[in-house]
Amino acid sequence: MPYPNFHAARIQNPDDFDHIVVLQTLDNGVMIYGGPLKSNPKGSTKDQAYRFPADKFSVAEAKSWLKEHGINYISFEPATESEDKAVLKIYGDIGEANNMMSFFDIPDNTISSKMVSDFIDEHKDTKEIIVKINSRGGDVQEGWAIYDLLTNSGKKIKTIGESKVYSIATIVFLAGSEREMMKNADGLIHNPFIPDHTLADAYEADDLVKIAESLKQEEEKILDFYAEKTGADKAKLAEYMKEDTKLSADDMLSLGFATKVIEPVKAYAYINIKNKTMDEKTVKTFGEKLDAILDKFKNFSRLPEKDQTLKDKDGKEIKLDKESGGPAVGDKASPDGSFTMADGKTITIANGVITDIKEPVAAKTELELANEKIAELTTKLADAEKVKTEAEASKVAFEAEKVKAVALVTELQGLKNTWKPEGRTKFSSAEKVGEVNLNRVREINEKLKKDKKE
Repeated sequence: MPYPNFHAARIQNPDDFDHIVVLQTLDNGVMIYGGPLKSNPKGSTKDQAYRFPADKFSVAEAKSWLKEHGINYISFEPATESEDKAVLKIYGDIGEANNMMSFFDIPDNTISSKMVSDFIDEHKDTKEIIVKINSRGGDVQEGWAIYDLLTNSGKKIKTIGESKVYSIATIVFLAGSEREMMKNADGLIHNPFIPDHTLADAYEADDLVKIAESLKQEEEKILDFYAEKTGADKAKLAEYMKEDTKLSADDMLSLGFATKVIEPVKAYAYINIKNKTMDEKTVKTFGEKLDAILDKFKNFSRLPEKDQTLKDKDGKEIKLDKESGGPAVGDKASPDGSFTMADGKTITIANGVITDIKEPVAAKTELELANEKIAELTTKLADAEKVKTEAEASKVAFEAEKVKAVALVTELQGLKNTWKPEGRTKFSSAEKVGEVNLNRVREINEKLKKDKKE
């Protein structure tokens, strides 16, 4: 039988089961029902059916999910329309319907205030309207009209941002008392403008002044509305609007546009549901790895930070007091010290200010290193050749002195052998004793002493 608020995909006949309970509820709201079979009431549980919340899945989306995860079903029952909730999908540009599109058999996906009004009339007894938005924006006045229709409907309004919530679609998004952004959805805010294709008439100066004044008034109206609804700083919102700023889901939450970010379903929560080939330990390990990857993308923001946090090659953090751009001498930073970055630059901080940034020394090529080694070896070889030459010269000089010394010894021995005493005299003062010239003997003796010392 159909279920209120849930699409149901039957995997096995419920009559085959001993009893059926909720086995698991996934993060995206999908509920898995099952239990033990009658043929084995004490055995392991089997999946019997999947139920998809109608406020998160259309029929096509539910069937696509089943196909993506390899789950075959024997029957599929769309949810019955709830008396409590109705889902309005704004999937397209906001504006008045274009009759020319239908004339040429071209689908017109424009969402108008009339369509929203008709939707509300068709669901008079509904207590809550869930508005799913995937829109680039569009006509400003139509956007305001849709906002007014929703907030004055007397029903609880919940908005869900899917993919794009741009421009005037952000006004419609703010109609919800609960405002959820899908994790990978984006918002975009900017100042109102007149598309160039609409400026087809001839304008005088006064006309252009009036147009400019009208745009300025609309800009201030939207800015005041944003500040009131979100509680964000008005000056900061004005800056973002001026720059046509795209906002991540986390940005939408931090600025107050959204009240909640819908996290994506973790793959390991339903991987291999059909064949259950992964045991509990494997699933846990895979899940921990996936969580580690997802953690790196948490709190992702497209808004510039006021301060930058840099890390040197050793993982030490440096706080740089500027919104964008790299570090430069004169920038305020902390803590004090010298930090070598991953790119090789050395940043010196003193008294909270960057005082010096040294560029890394370029690494030498293999050719340069080889040439340096060759030059070093050439120098060493030249030094060795010089030492060798000096040693050879010293050897020649030694041999010459040796020859001289031998000659002197020979001469002295000859004088000694031919000496004959002729009379007593003082050796110290005599110049010649017999045929021996004592002065020559003294000279040779001193020479030998000197050579021995050398």
